[in-house]
Amino acid sequence: MKQTKILFISAITLICLMASLTLNAAATTPVTFSVEPFIAASQNDATIIKLRITPNSEYHFYSREKGETGKPTSISVSPSITGTTISYPAGIERPDPILVDKTTYLYEGAEDIFITIPDASVTTADLIISVLLCSEVRCTPVNKTIPVSWKAATLAKAESQKWWNKYSTITPIAPDATTHLKYSSKDDNKKLAQKLGVQLPTNSGLTTAGLTPVFSSKIASSGLTSTESAVSFVPKDNVSKTHEYDFTPRYFLQALEVSTLSKAILFGLLAGFILNFMPCVLPVISLKLSSLVAAAQIKDEAQRKHMFREHNLFFALGIITWFSLLTIVLTSFELAWGQLFQNQWLLIGLALIIFVLALSIFEIFPLPMFNLTGRGTENGHDKWSAFSTGLLATVLATPCSGPFLGGVLGWAFLQPVGVLIFIFLSIGIGMALPYLAMAVVPELVTRFPRPGAWTGALSQIVGFFLMGTVVYLLYVLPESILPSMLVVLWITALAAWVWGRFSGLRFTKRRNIFVRVACALVVAFTIFTVFKATPQAKEWQEFTPESFFSELQQKRMVLDFTADWCPNCKVLERTVLTPENRARWEKEFNVVFIKVDLTSEDEEKQKFLESLGSSSIPVVAIFPRGDAAHSPVILRDIFTTGQMEDALKKAFKE
Repeated sequence: MKQTKILFISAITLICLMASLTLNAAATTPVTFSVEPFIAASQNDATIIKLRITPNSEYHFYSREKGETGKPTSISVSPSITGTTISYPAGIERPDPILVDKTTYLYEGAEDIFITIPDASVTTADLIISVLLCSEVRCTPVNKTIPVSWKAATLAKAESQKWWNKYSTITPIAPDATTHLKYSSKDDNKKLAQKLGVQLPTNSGLTTAGLTPVFSSKIASSGLTSTESAVSFVPKDNVSKTHEYDFTPRYFLQALEVSTLSKAILFGLLAGFILNFMPCVLPVISLKLSSLVAAAQIKDEAQRKHMFREHNLFFALGIITWFSLLTIVLTSFELAWGQLFQNQWLLIGLALIIFVLALSIFEIFPLPMFNLTGRGTENGHDKWSAFSTGLLATVLATPCSGPFLGGVLGWAFLQPVGVLIFIFLSIGIGMALPYLAMAVVPELVTRFPRPGAWTGALSQIVGFFLMGTVVYLLYVLPESILPSMLVVLWITALAAWVWGRFSGLRFTKRRNIFVRVACALVVAFTIFTVFKATPQAKEWQEFTPESFFSELQQKRMVLDFTADWCPNCKVLERTVLTPENRARWEKEFNVVFIKVDLTSEDEEKQKFLESLGSSSIPVVAIFPRGDAAHSPVILRDIFTTGQMEDALKKAFKE
């Protein structure tokens, strides 16, 4: 009972700590800007404006120097002032946090950029800032105009500031041209029509005094703000009809969306509890059952209850420990729940691990690892066995997504780190609740039958459950690689048999090393051989307003809003919107895939994106045929292949 109290006290302490972090965490915008002018006497009283850009902790942004990914930070000054320069500090050269195979130049945390205005008579200017903020689930381009005014007599000396030496070492460059688009119906119509590549009508009822605002952006519902009016798109052929971007987005799993911390905690506890019954966790729960049966064989009732309580406590501790470690990893590396498991290679590796575990339980070969078959009581390692089994159960739960979990995590990853940690712990505690309850009521051990000959059969049943998990993982993998995966599993089974048959205690150490290394190399060579071929990508259709509106309601369409500077978009292209998946969905749903490229600023495309309730990317919009085309299904940020398939089924349920 003492151990139970200690565990509950520890859990309460963690909750209180996370609540404290939550109250003190910042929950505002993704980035803040601050400006402060100084005077440089050594530069003929030039004005130096120190611009500090501070992104939220889960975001990073890119330096001026262009790497293989991301969008370089850009500063313009309006009005143009002769001799003005911008001093951008050098970024840190490193692999992109999202596309690790690409090299980029980053600013990590807050960074100062210096604008030098040599004309001492100038006392006001507008700084036009363009910066790309990226987290693990979204990229948001931010265009900000900051007016700055000052009185030279009141400015502090630049030479006395701590940053002066850093500023002096930077090679300044000229400001960028002021070319950011202004999304407003007040723009000159001829310039706007020229930008859009269209002609204004002469007899449609629209005059050159202004274009009719017909966008129906759902900005308010998405938490965005805008004070600018949208504009209509007019076809080139002088037809009076205008294209109206008037859609009512249906957000995937909207019924389970979370908006408050209390609801997130409640749903987190429920989601964690339900994870115990998900297909990927059930095999390990069977291992847990074997361990409990082993504890029931102790004759002394007091000792039996003690062992039962201890086993459940350490199993629950393994669950909570993994969730704590997972929280640290996700917050440190800005990863999303289950995102690692979108990687096909990770799924293949997990399937192989579970497969060899099952072969070990069937005694095909001895696996030199911690005990998972409930025999820990016999060799004095019951605590480690229970703890490790809890860890394994939670590892297998990580790629699962049960009821409530999607909405909870979708909201949690938009919150400060303190809130995210708090919610993850609630999910872990929810999953551990059944075992904590059994630890509180150890009398339940009397409900378990005495072990006998049937326990050997139970162990084998557990092995079949593990094999079922392998089948589940094969089902998740793309169909195109299933034949290759079956070859790998067959070779793995053969290697495991050779391992068990020709190595062991009766052979020399040198022979054992040779046989086991040979078996591992055979499996590795097989994996390399069968998976080395890469499929060729099918071409995306490029978005044009004319083709889109001509096909709207007539065809099923999937529009991917992406950009070359958006690493999150590239992750989706590698993990979800792959050539194999697109080919399969084209065949299954008869759908057309269209790419809306936002690499360069484009007013028409940007307004289209805003009409779908978003200003950040990645965004995928699924348009069905018929009248339902004006209510597309929207997937935002990072999502899984399974969620994409469910969204396609939801959208095309005509």
